[in-house]
Order: sequence, then C-alpha cells, then structure tokens
Amino acid sequence: MASLGFRRASTSSTLVKRALSTTPRSANLSQEQQKPPVRINDLLATISAESKSRNARLDKAGKIAYDHGEGQSMERRSYFASDVDAEPGLDWGSVGIAEEIPGLNVGRVVECRRSGQVSIGLILAAILVMDKPRLLLLRSTGEVWPISSNDVQFVMPSSLVPRSLAEECWSPEQLQSWSDSSEATVGLPSAAAAPPPEMMEARRKVSLLLRRVQRETEKMCQKLRGGVFKQGRVGGAEAAYEKWASEEAEERKCITAVEAAEYILNPQVGGTTGTPTTEVKPNTLPAYAAHVLLMSRPDMFISDQSDMWATGTYVVRSKPEQARIAQLQEWVQIAQKPGADGVESPVRTFVEKAKIVLDLARKTREETTGQHLKPLQHNLPEWSKTDLDIISCLLAYVAETRSTQLTPFLSLSLAITRLILSDPQIDRGTVTVMLHELGTILPWDSLETARIVEADRNAMTTTSVAGHVRGDDELLKGNELDELREDFSHHKVFVIDDATALELDDGIAVEKIAGSDDVWVHVHIADPTRYIPPGHELARQASVRGSSLYMAEGSMPLFPTDLIMKEVSLGANVERDGGRQGSMVFSARVSKAGNVEDSKVRMGWVKKPRVITYASVNKALGLPTSSYTRPFGGPSTSTEPPMPEITAEDAAELRLLYDTARNLRARRFATAGYEWSKPSASISLPHLPGRPNPHLFSRHHLLSTPRLFSGSLPIEYRVKTPVEGIDAGSLVAEYMVLGGRVAAWFCFERNLPMVYRASAAPSPVATTQTLEDLLAKRDPETGIIDAFATLGKGWYRPAGYISLQPEEHWIMGIVGKSKGYVRATSPLRRFDDMLVHWQIKAALARQAGLSREHVRGFEKEDIVRLAQKSDEGVKRAKRAGMVSDLFWQTKVIGRNLRSGTWPLPEGWGKDETAVDVRDVLIGKVTSAPENAASLKGELTVVRLDQLGVTAKVLHPAGLTWDMGEEMKVKLDLVEEWPNPRIQGVRLV
Repeated sequence: MASLGFRRASTSSTLVKRALSTTPRSANLSQEQQKPPVRINDLLATISAESKSRNARLDKAGKIAYDHGEGQSMERRSYFASDVDAEPGLDWGSVGIAEEIPGLNVGRVVECRRSGQVSIGLILAAILVMDKPRLLLLRSTGEVWPISSNDVQFVMPSSLVPRSLAEECWSPEQLQSWSDSSEATVGLPSAAAAPPPEMMEARRKVSLLLRRVQRETEKMCQKLRGGVFKQGRVGGAEAAYEKWASEEAEERKCITAVEAAEYILNPQVGGTTGTPTTEVKPNTLPAYAAHVLLMSRPDMFISDQSDMWATGTYVVRSKPEQARIAQLQEWVQIAQKPGADGVESPVRTFVEKAKIVLDLARKTREETTGQHLKPLQHNLPEWSKTDLDIISCLLAYVAETRSTQLTPFLSLSLAITRLILSDPQIDRGTVTVMLHELGTILPWDSLETARIVEADRNAMTTTSVAGHVRGDDELLKGNELDELREDFSHHKVFVIDDATALELDDGIAVEKIAGSDDVWVHVHIADPTRYIPPGHELARQASVRGSSLYMAEGSMPLFPTDLIMKEVSLGANVERDGGRQGSMVFSARVSKAGNVEDSKVRMGWVKKPRVITYASVNKALGLPTSSYTRPFGGPSTSTEPPMPEITAEDAAELRLLYDTARNLRARRFATAGYEWSKPSASISLPHLPGRPNPHLFSRHHLLSTPRLFSGSLPIEYRVKTPVEGIDAGSLVAEYMVLGGRVAAWFCFERNLPMVYRASAAPSPVATTQTLEDLLAKRDPETGIIDAFATLGKGWYRPAGYISLQPEEHWIMGIVGKSKGYVRATSPLRRFDDMLVHWQIKAALARQAGLSREHVRGFEKEDIVRLAQKSDEGVKRAKRAGMVSDLFWQTKVIGRNLRSGTWPLPEGWGKDETAVDVRDVLIGKVTSAPENAASLKGELTVVRLDQLGVTAKVLHPAGLTWDMGEEMKVKLDLVEEWPNPRIQGVRLV
C-alpha cells in the first residue's frame, strides 16, 4: 500500500465514516445512509425511531428551575457576537444542508465555542437558517441556540442521552415557527409555540444531565491538574506542554486530548514506552477534561482549525515561543502600571519609536498620494530585538483570528496599541492598519500569503508532514513505467490557456475515424507523478496544501516552479526522451449526437504541443468573447500580450474540436444540470515591486528596518461581463469534464478505490415550481441559466459531496448510465488529481504484469483520508484567493469613496464606463434579509453589476424582495481589514 505517512488522529473506522458522510466533503458508503434533504418542518419525518439504550432513565430528583423566558440572554448575545462565516472553518459556502452529520447526530451532547464563550448542550436537529446549515442546541438553561458545526469542539459519547429523550425536547410546531427566522431569533420562545409540559419535563431531564456533566468535568479537571508531588511533576496542561513542546524556536509539534489525558493520568509511565495503566478513549470524560485544560492555555496549545471535534488535535507552540509570550505579558504589565510614563521599559521604548514612524508615514502619505510608489529613504532607528518581539506579538494577534479559542495576543496587542494610538476603539483592523503604517505590512500585501503559509504549517504539523524537501535524489527518474506509454507524437495537441498561465497541465487533440462521423478526442494531461512518488515530501506537502493559490499579489504553485517549467508543464522545452513529454491520456470516441461510444485510458508521449491562448482561439473561430469595463480607469495603452498565430490548418482542427464540444455539452445538459455566470471584478497589480513576505507571522523572518513608501500602489480594476454562448474557455472546460468522466469509468470498471464527486438535484420544498420548470429556464443548447433563477425561494439546493462509488453529479449534468466523475485533469494545481493518476498507473502496471514499488496504489481508507485532508487545503486556498480579491476590490472602492478625485497614475486615463461610487448605485437582491439588531434594521446582500461585487445593504426590518429585484444603494462603509467588506444603505 502506498503511503504518505500521516499521523492518525482518529480511529480508521471513525475517519472513514466521518469523511464519507459529511455532505460538503462526504461520501455515502451505502444507499441506506443517505437522507433526503429536508426543511425544518420536515425534520421529524427524516428521523427514524430508536429503542432506548439499555432502558436508560434519568432520575427525577432535583428538578432544574428555569422558565420559558422571552428575548435573548446576555450569554446568547455574547456567544453570537462573532460572525462564524468570517472565520476559518469547513462549512463556508455550504448551503442547504439539513441532514445529520455523522458524529454530530441528534441526541449527542457537545461542547461548542464562539466569541470566547463556551457552552455544553444537546443537539436537537440539523436545520437550515436562511439557507445556512445550523445545529439546534439545547443548553442547560433551557435555551435553544442555532450553532454552526464549526463551533463544535468536543463530542460526548452517544450513550449519554437516549435519542428518544432528545426527540421529546422539541416538536414540529416549534421548528415550523422558526422556519422563517433569522439566525439571531432561531430558538427564541414565542407565545405561538410555547413548549408543552411534557417537553419542559424532557428538557429538565436533559438539563440535569448537562449540569452533571459540567460538575464531573470540573472534578476530572481538578484531578488532571493535581500532578505528582513526590516526582516533582506538575499536572494539567503544563505537564503535557513540558513533555511535548520543542526547544527549537521554529518547531511546532502536535498532541491530542487523549494523549494528554493518558500522560497526565499515568505518572508512573512518565512518557516512556509501555502500556499505560489508565487507558483513555476518545469522547470520554478524561479526554474532555484534558481538552478543557488544553483549550485554556492558548499560549501553549492551538486547537485544530478544521474538524476539532473529530480530531481532538492541537498544535504545540515551541518553548521559546511560549517564553516570549510570558515575557511580553511581563513587559505590558510594567508599562501599564500607574505612573509608568517615565519608567523605561521595552514596551514604552517601542511605543516612542512607533509614534515617530507613524508620524513620518502619515505625513508622507498625505504629501505623495497618487504619485508613483517608491521606497522612502529615511533615518529612522532600526527595530531592536525587543521591538521585533512586540511587532511579532501584534502580528500574531492579526494571524490568530478564530474565536473558538481566544488568542493570548489579544489583550497584549490591544494594550500596546492603546499606548500608541489615541483611537478609542481598538480592534484587529486598527492593529493591522497600524502595522501597515509601521512598514511591517507592505503596500502590496493582503496578508493572505502569510495566512495560508501559517495555516499550512499548522496543518502539516498535525499530520506530521515535513516542511522541507530533502533532495532531488528521492524523485523518480521518470522512466519507471515508460514501457507502458503509447506514442502520440504525431498528433497535434492544443494546449489552450491564459497568456500568463505557468502551470499548463492539459491539452486536447482530435482524431478523425475513417468511414465514420465519430471522432476520437484525446485529452492529454501533464504527468507530475512520473517524477513524484506518493512518499516524497513534495507529495506529502501537496496533500495538505490541496491546490495552487492564485492572488493578484502573487501566486503560490502546488509544486516548485522550476520543476513544473523544466519537465512537466505541457510545452516545456525538454531535452530528454527525444523532446517528448510524458502524459496521461483520457480518450473518448464521440458521436455527432454527443454520445461517448467508447473510452480508453493510457499513458502517452506528446511532442511540441501547440501552446495558444483563449483569446487567439476565440478570434480564429469567431467565438463570443467577454468584454471588460474599467470603472476606475486604467492604462491608456494596451497591456494585452500578443496573440499566438493560428494557421488555417489549426483553425480547422479547432473548429472540429469546438463542434464536438458543443455536441457533448448539449448531450450532457439534456436532462440535468445548468451553469450560470455573473459580472465579476478582477484585479491586477501592473507594477508590483515584489512579493509579500510569506513568513510574515514568523518572528525570525521580520525585518529590522521599517519599510516605508511614498506614493500609491497602482491597482487596475476590471469588471468582466458574462459570455453569451460557448467560447474557448467553455470548449476546454468541456473536454476536462470529459476527461474526468473517462477516468471515473476506468476506475469503476476495475474496482479501484477512488473518491468520486457527486451532487443531488435541487428540490422544491416551499414553492409550486418543479424541477422541470427550473430546467426550462436554461438555454437549451448551452445549459446556461440566469443566476437569479437559481436563487429563488423555496428550493433546497444540496451541496456537492464525495462518494466511494460513482453517483450522479446533477449540477454538471452527469446522470443516468453515464454517471461518475473524478478530478483528473489538473495534477499541477490539485492534489486530488495526482491521487487519481497514482491509482490509474498502479492499475495499468498490474494489467501489464508489472510489479513496481511506487505504483502499488492506495487502499480505500487511505484514499478517503487523503481526499479529506486535501479538501481542507483546497478550501483554505479558495478562501485565501477570495479574501485577497475582495481586499483589493475594497481598497480601490474605498479610495474612490473617500475621495472621488483619487489621482490616476501617470499614463492612466478614465473610460466612458467610469463609476462614481459616491453616487446612487443599483443593486440586485441576491439573499433574504438577515437580522442586524445592533444596526437597528436588517441586512440584505445585493449585487452591484457596475462594480462586479456584492454589498450588504441596511434597511428597515420587515421588507422583502424577489431575487434579482433592484434597489437603490448608497455605499457608506468600505473597509479592508480585518475582514474586507462593503456595506451601504437602501434609498427610497
């Protein structure tokens, strides 16, 4: 079995079940496990009855005294102070989930955290709140909260509360009364649905049990804190930290709550080899008590940012890092003492230096705004070692944003910043802006590069993946399976991509068949697995990172650029093998009706493929193209690269490929699926002075001199309008879909362990429309639908999921006998595709009677674990790219909102399509209203087509609109940090 050497944080059976059953990243092992999508009022029908476990009964002694109260408690207000959708987590963008998550089933007692608040409760149901997946949590006070699965940090044993008792704690009537609520009001009692006496009695029983759990947890925490006096050994989190923490400043390790509990409870073992006398199992009281202790020491332990409730894993800070935190706490205490103004201290010294730097930076900005950006020459003193320690503290506060575990740098950073700034309201955004003005954060840095590096670093720590590559000698020679390759050198392979693309991982060729209208289409895919075996550090790191990251300030490829450009990117100038490159080839025989009559998967050779651009293909074939507007102007002269020449012979083959793609697409969307597009903003930084510091959050990579600049960074802002029809991009995309389908069929026919991508059809739950009505709104030839038609109320839109068997991918139109789809066509950009290639190569080698060490393939369990970990990395990269885009968009919009006369750089001019963002804008509604009590109204998301962005618009409560309905908007708030956002008010 091939291996990537991952640390196993949970048992294999639990891991497979969890990874395969959670909807956004799940697969269903059997049809029996699948549950139909439901809304709140349908939840009862989806839950099967269970017998009471061992006839368990709870004592009736000592009834809990609580009432059916009204309104929100202060505790609830504090808990929901943080916006969970603005934080890292795995449920971003997951909408329409209403089925149970295995491990977070109805009747499970869980601990959840948010906004620094901790709560223990019982899961009553999985619901949708304004199309957001939430869990209804019954607390010991009798309150019911709609929490995110991302809030859950620990799960108690399933036997703790009989499911039958949990079902007695709520009713369809109550859920129905909440069905149209906002997240702020879900769970609040109402006179129309007051709990009946029987329900109140059931809740009292649960509340009694929850309070018992809290008491027993405190007892166990006290036991774990005890230590062993005779051995001179401390207890609690400190004991685990002393055992696991590294002495190396930059080295972090990982630990689970189970490991910590076992170590503390077995002092005679002392961490040496041997079987502990007290064994701790996951989800038990000792494990939970250890979890509570570890969470209480964020200066020592950082909780897992993915599925904490499932992994129970923590990153352990190094001892030098923890000592630096303790030292900073001491410095801040000295600086805050009464009468400390004249007392010399590291913090006071830094404060005086920082004020001087800020004065110069702000004066320079006022005098040079709009001028060419260039480094500012200055005579400012360098930062001392203690200064850099303080700056590192401020940066750590910016980096550690998740409110499920408050960062130890919060109070320190706020205290330091208050000594520097007179601003009465100091928050993470204030600190970030100050660091930018201090020359620590560069003008071209959105911080997403450093954030993704830090997140990947922690993810690699928790999976025990090394952070370096030891040497090229571990790479394969590349000829290990060359005997299996078929020569396609005589084929003309077209590699079509953007002019600026570096990772060219796909090409297409067409082959006519004598005496038939059918054609063979060959999809050639770059072959990095020719050199990279599963056990190499490059593969291990890629498995955690998941995908390449693309941002305006600089991309982060999945693999080193020199390796990609030298050997595997299609079209690279290779010298070995007679100038040929290895490829994976997914071939399909396609009829004029768009049916796939036959398919093959092979390893191949390609030679000197034709590298051309989307724009050149569109021009040669006369295809529709996207148009751009520049609402804030741009360079007066064109910056578009020259188009590659396309000969008449090339154009003829491309036309055949285009016609075949149209037929494939029409057949694929005949009975299912659709696509949509909308105006979107794109950013380019045409004169980027350098790259952001990827290790900005590492103390040892900070510069000792403030880097200040005069002038402003030029930012080109474009809004792309949707293409009406099929262009070159759609042509290539169709063949990549075809390649994924061919790969899926190959894997299924040979029973290869594989993760297939799937999705279910939308279903009407509160509308008279049918699925056929929705499909009728599409363009029958292209499958394109108006985006607002997909947002209509009353539809359940299930998220995509993964499966170990081919299933329908409805949204892509892959249904019926041709079902089955895997990701196989972007191995230079996605790790999942490499997994598919390794599995296919192992099968081809076995088929040829070859036995090679590096192509043994993966077992089912390993495939699931790797796919899950990779998906987490893909989500991190996707979020980083989205936040980076929005950061630069808000920067440009904010500049022009604050000053409508923002000076254009030299050589730039304004277009006729220029937009004054201080004027009234037209927004199109894309969401239902959300409660915004602190703003005394509600917020509705609208799309501003002129700017290619969305904004939240404040308006009086009680107003509703149809999706796509227009409203007048006046922007009043645009900020870049801590989370980019655009907000406005509705005008009547």
